[in-house]
This record gives sequence, structure tokens and C-alpha cells, in this order.
Amino acid sequence: MAKEGKSGKRVVAVLLGLVLVAAVIAWFGAMQLAKRTPAGQGASGEQTASVLSEGVLYEARGGSPGVVIAKDVGSGKELWRAELGAVAGEPMLSVNEELIEVQIAGTPWMTLDRSTGEPVE
Repeated sequence: MAKEGKSGKRVVAVLLGLVLVAAVIAWFGAMQLAKRTPAGQGASGEQTASVLSEGVLYEARGGSPGVVIAKDVGSGKELWRAELGAVAGEPMLSVNEELIEVQIAGTPWMTLDRSTGEPVE
């Protein structure tokens, strides 16, 4: 019986060692991935810019199509979405009293109505 007790303890120790090694490898991989992902870049690789104002999160996303999305922070509900066309560069976002201004990769600023997302001329 004493041999069986020692054998069981060895199996448990080996399994715990394997779990620890797997955790260290996963942590190292996550740290390397974090180093390679630029700030302001989403998980799928598109460039993003966000501004929180008066309980609404305004987010501009690059990609095809590029979009500006307004979400209510309390409920998580999407209030509106405005498509910008294909956007290859990093967006810039500015929220003013009644307007939202968006600039993508040096193009002229696009002005949107803050409450509807409709373009303002």
C-alpha cells in the first residue's frame, strides 16, 4: 500500500508540473502577441479610434467598409452606424457639441450629426 501512495503522489506532481509549463507557455505567447498588436488596432487588424462623451461611445473603424458607430454605454445598444467606404488608414475622431468629425488617412474631415450619424454639409 505504501508504494501505491508514493506512485499516486508522483503522478499528481507530474500532472501539476505539466499544467504549470502549459500556463507559462500560454502566458509567454500572449505577451508576444500583445507586443505585435499596435495601439489603436482591433483584434481583426482594423484601425480604430474611440471617444466617450455623455454616456455614448463613438467608435471609428478602418477597413472595408470603414464605419462610425455610436453605442449607449449603459445598455450597450447601437444607436446608429454610418458607413465611410473603404478605409485603409487609421481614423481620427473628434466629438463636438452637436457634431462628430472623422478623418481617415489624410482625407478631408467628414462631419456627422451627433444624434443621427447623418452627414452634415
